[in-house]
Amino acid sequence: MARLRRKACIALFLFTLFIFGTMMGLRTLKPSDGFSDLAPGLELMPFAEQSERRSVSNEVVPHPQSTVETPDQTKVYYDLHIFYYMWYGNPKFDGNYIHWDHVMVPHWDPKISASYPKGRHSPPEDIGSSFYPELGPYSSKDPEVLEEHMKQLRAAAIGVLVLSWYPPGTADENGEAVEDLVPLILNAALRYNIKVTTV
Repeated sequence: MARLRRKACIALFLFTLFIFGTMMGLRTLKPSDGFSDLAPGLELMPFAEQSERRSVSNEVVPHPQSTVETPDQTKVYYDLHIFYYMWYGNPKFDGNYIHWDHVMVPHWDPKISASYPKGRHSPPEDIGSSFYPELGPYSSKDPEVLEEHMKQLRAAAIGVLVLSWYPPGTADENGEAVEDLVPLILNAALRYNIKVTTV
């Protein structure tokens, strides 16, 4: 029994030593040893000021067209993308809630699923989202909401809005056709120097 304890203690000591050595080895790595070498031009911290960089020799210089300063001197980075869904509606602009009231998605395990409510979400308090939006259950047709979203994107330095888009006249089972919103989004994004693409 004493031999077994001794071997267990030695194994634990060696494991601890291995973890400590690995941690010390990781601390010696420089940013240029990692992901940035695999993807030139991709900065892990694009918002860092020049003075916060380690040295001029390690500085990753973005492509000249990858950033632009807006009239208020806020930079947007065109290598930062965000998905944007324009299919939300509320009674004020659309006559009813759209997408905020979709069917509650059941858990994949029937035993667990049985303990949760079924049916549809009932806005405005219960919405079909993991997070409650700061603007409430808004309508994508609301011009003030669109303007606020563009301000938030620019404040976060997002340079490209990836628009989730359905072909004209089509929509998913929870929504309505929204192709008439595309020109509004394009115009709003242009005012904030944000590029738009679709998926």
